[in-house]
Amino acid sequence: MMKNKNVLVAGGTGLVGTNLTLSLKENGTNILSTFFSKKPSVFPKAYERFDFTKFKDCMEATKDRDYVFICAAITSGIKRRKKFPTAFVLPNLQIYAGLLEACSRNKVQKVMLISSSTVYHETTYPVRENEFDLNKSPYDSFLGIGWVNRYVEQLAKLYYKEHGLNIGIVRASYIYGPYDNFDDEKSHVVPALIKRALNEEVPYVVWGDGHEVRDFIYVKDLIGDILDVFSSSYICDPINVGSGKGLTIREAVRDILDVSRHNVEPQYDETKPTSIPYRVLNIEKFQSIFRKKKRTSFREGIENTINWYKSTIK
Repeated sequence: MMKNKNVLVAGGTGLVGTNLTLSLKENGTNILSTFFSKKPSVFPKAYERFDFTKFKDCMEATKDRDYVFICAAITSGIKRRKKFPTAFVLPNLQIYAGLLEACSRNKVQKVMLISSSTVYHETTYPVRENEFDLNKSPYDSFLGIGWVNRYVEQLAKLYYKEHGLNIGIVRASYIYGPYDNFDDEKSHVVPALIKRALNEEVPYVVWGDGHEVRDFIYVKDLIGDILDVFSSSYICDPINVGSGKGLTIREAVRDILDVSRHNVEPQYDETKPTSIPYRVLNIEKFQSIFRKKKRTSFREGIENTINWYKSTIK
């Protein structure tokens, strides 16, 4: 459905945006992908610079676009989020609200909103879409971005109701893979652990007790899910996308150290902050619509990510 269509990937240099750009470009899409600070070396002709905290840039980027994927967001790892808990609220609200308004004014045919599992309240089991409860707060460590994502989902429903803007919504779990952010201040748990393992850190200290459970999804699996949802008729009806199963941080660390060939016994520092004890998404809704799909194992995904990261270092 996207061949020969004018497609915008807003936020095309992040983990999701870069992989989505690669996938669409390889399939003959007329794509415009955006960057803010540094133009990537991958398909550089597909990229232009925009600042989506400015509404005029939102309008310019979405003009004459048939489809828009909103991947643009300002994020960080747990360390920076703990230090600046409200720093990302205002710019993200500006980005999302500006792009939705611009898509509406420019008569974009369809929009894909990449939301996240931060919208959910605390659970100890795989959470379903219909258990989303605005009367229960997100986890404290996700309070700012969690409420932003909740608001943006409601805003998307408003644009659909009032202006007929067709918007697909996916709630993604913990994403990792090639083109992830390995910056010490901004990286999430997987790239941070990989980088330290490849640097052969001794001692190898992991924050928390290691029993925290996460739902890790390899980015290329996620891209396939996003495109499935985009091509469907599900409008403003959020759909969970994840691996559908939990993995403890200890299990993740074991695979990362093994693939990195860093022979060290990890130490777990329970005095250091971690984000949340448990987060796994129930993906039965997705599977009922699009069938069960083969997932990249965590170990294989780590191997691919490490090989990519090593190539960037070279």
